[in-house]
Amino acid sequence: MHPSLSAAMILLITAIAPTTSSAIPACSASSSSVTSTTSTITPVIPVQPIVTYIPPTASSQAPVTKIFSYNGGGFENLAFRSNGQILATIAFPAPLLFYIDPLSIRPTVLLQNFTALRNTLGITELAPDLFYVAGEAADGGAFSVFSVDMRPFLVLPDGTISTPPIVKEIGSIPSALALNGMTYLRRNDNFVLGADSLLGGVWKFYVDTGEFDLVIKDPSMAGPTNETEYAGYGINGLRTQNETLFYCNSGAQTFYKMLLHSDGSSAGEATLIASGIACDDFALDPWGFAYVASPRNALIKLDTRTGAQLVVAGTFNESVSDIISASSVRFGVGDSDRTSVYITTNGGAYIGASSGSQGVSRVDVGDLAQVFEGGEEEQW
Repeated sequence: MHPSLSAAMILLITAIAPTTSSAIPACSASSSSVTSTTSTITPVIPVQPIVTYIPPTASSQAPVTKIFSYNGGGFENLAFRSNGQILATIAFPAPLLFYIDPLSIRPTVLLQNFTALRNTLGITELAPDLFYVAGEAADGGAFSVFSVDMRPFLVLPDGTISTPPIVKEIGSIPSALALNGMTYLRRNDNFVLGADSLLGGVWKFYVDTGEFDLVIKDPSMAGPTNETEYAGYGINGLRTQNETLFYCNSGAQTFYKMLLHSDGSSAGEATLIASGIACDDFALDPWGFAYVASPRNALIKLDTRTGAQLVVAGTFNESVSDIISASSVRFGVGDSDRTSVYITTNGGAYIGASSGSQGVSRVDVGDLAQVFEGGEEEQW
């Protein structure tokens, strides 16, 4: 593929490439556990920003433990149930949602195959056991938001689903160009917030009515227009904390924050936290740090007050790393893993990942908590 193709073109080409989704069963009451599979999807050469990045400072490496491998699956995002179990989305080759035990006591389960979608991207829990997932229509149409109600869900110790979750489409956003990361402003609100990477803004989606508004469109969220390889690709991961929106612009390799009104609209100008940061999604702790999933094969600890970057796991910009192409990060919610983060990796699947590099890993960052001398958004 010609190196001058933009990210938008790459996304479209990836989206319309043939997939093997027909070979993956939809979720049913008799679904069984999943260990691994291999995809035959044709690799697509990734685009990388030409923006000059600032190599973050290296530190003592936090231990990385792979808890689930799924060869051929481009893991995109994850969220936690209040009981500590993980829900993880796959962007390609099929729009899947997995149920993963972070302690690896119970087998991983294929929770849902969204056959109406081409991919599954952002996911967030708005109310206890009520999740919302974004994805693009299988026919290349509008981006949609689905609800995944885990309240009736029951899985047996052998991984057999006894009672499946209730999954339904809430509505679509026809004018969205690339709905990506998702978050909320307050627990139990009636709306979620979604980043549009190609439009350069944030959508407000009402989960009770399916209505939507473009509540923020800001230059800080737009992709670079003067870069041939990543032109147009902007805001990606986003999180809120204390009425403040934090977000990363993957194309421009920048990290910002912005005050919000209670309705999710902007209450102030964007404030630049860091530039030259290779970023995708991230998690926030209560002390002013963001743990950033870097597609350059590392977990970066970012001080949101000073912009200082520290590699705490993986090997930055090296092909040999415990973390290959990280895509999202979340803190554990159980008593045993509150000082651990969980990372989804796609393993550089666009160029053909090595076996075992795609999946979900745990990184124990507790011993590194005071490196800058300084848990995630509020939990239930």
